[in-house]
Amino acid sequence: MRLDQLHIQNFRCYEDATFDFQPGFNLVVGVNGSGKTSLLQAVAASLYSFSSSLGGAALQISNQDARFEIQEFEGRYRFERIYPVTLDAVGSAFGRAAWNESLVREGQLKVFDIPVLNSSIDILNPSSKKIVDLPLMAFYRADRRWNSSDISVEFAARQQPSRLDAYKDWFDASANLETFESWLIGKTLERLQKMSRSTASPKFNDELQLINSALTHALPDAKGIEYDLGIRSLLVHFENNRSLTFNSLSDGQRGMLAMVSDIARRMCLLNPHLKNKVLEETTGIVIIDELDIHLHPGWQRTIASTLKKLFPKIQFIAASHSPQIIGSLRPGEVILLTNEPPSHPRVTYGLDSSRILEEVMGVSEREPKVEVLLSELFSTIEDNELEKAKTQLQALKKLAPDLPEFAGAQALIRRKEILGK
Repeated sequence: MRLDQLHIQNFRCYEDATFDFQPGFNLVVGVNGSGKTSLLQAVAASLYSFSSSLGGAALQISNQDARFEIQEFEGRYRFERIYPVTLDAVGSAFGRAAWNESLVREGQLKVFDIPVLNSSIDILNPSSKKIVDLPLMAFYRADRRWNSSDISVEFAARQQPSRLDAYKDWFDASANLETFESWLIGKTLERLQKMSRSTASPKFNDELQLINSALTHALPDAKGIEYDLGIRSLLVHFENNRSLTFNSLSDGQRGMLAMVSDIARRMCLLNPHLKNKVLEETTGIVIIDELDIHLHPGWQRTIASTLKKLFPKIQFIAASHSPQIIGSLRPGEVILLTNEPPSHPRVTYGLDSSRILEEVMGVSEREPKVEVLLSELFSTIEDNELEKAKTQLQALKKLAPDLPEFAGAQALIRRKEILGK
């Protein structure tokens, strides 16, 4: 599954806009209110036909998504919702190259290109012996919270997850951690059963091993995660024989660990026939709002490359303000919403944060007040008002010590004083 282009009409803040996406990583960048979250919501809604036909709940276009417009009628102004709301997608999914969804008017949703639905419904036929790779779909919202739940071992043992359970809550994938915990307990019990039936010391190459392998790449110093049946809690193991319960981790650690684990779990459910290649071979679309949330700047610089390495065939469509994340990506992987139409920056990869702020995001690397005072200082020196310049320089030093421009200003003042004598 891949989304190459999305044409949006009358969806939230977008009257008419077209966005192109790369197969790998796509980072949407823009100021607050520029439409980042609305674009991610549109991407998720465009996948409605697939998720609904695969038996999962779906995020579809609703009346609340219709764009507002101020209209004048007999001297009075009122807000009116504008229809139709349309999402036209071009890409690759279940053998199809295009699909369309439209809210024609209030409450009347139309999903076009029925062969898309038919091809996915064929997969659900229990009599079919053909094994088909299923694509991953997951939307991690900005308000995601990962908290461990009190799930019983008995409840988890009774669960019989199917491939299509991977689509449960896909449009709000971080709603809770209960599903992941239940799955992890089940896999732990499976492993214990295998151990009890084996006379030799078993070497495991199962889903738990895949999850732990992914975590060691995603979380610094982590060695793995398990469900401890003794304390009935998720336990994360680190180097130096350190172990912490999931709820004892920092917000950043919990967020990184939970998202990577959830993506890997859904892949294992979708395509168990891929075995130890499941993380490498599963395709799909993962949408992440506020990718940098709770992450230390060091992790922000590496999170995109980590996700690309762990899940190489996933198309990521994410949003962030983080200069560290922007600087870790190629220009073609960054979509700027600051321009009409959306564009790619000229350069991003390898730039430091201050240059990203100034050249890509249009934000000065220092406080505007300091910038103005520096400009006034050098203007005063240029006008040969040297005593006034000295006063301005001392005031600036109190406000912002150690600016590199101070040395140049002092040298200019001294030079003009010597020449004046």
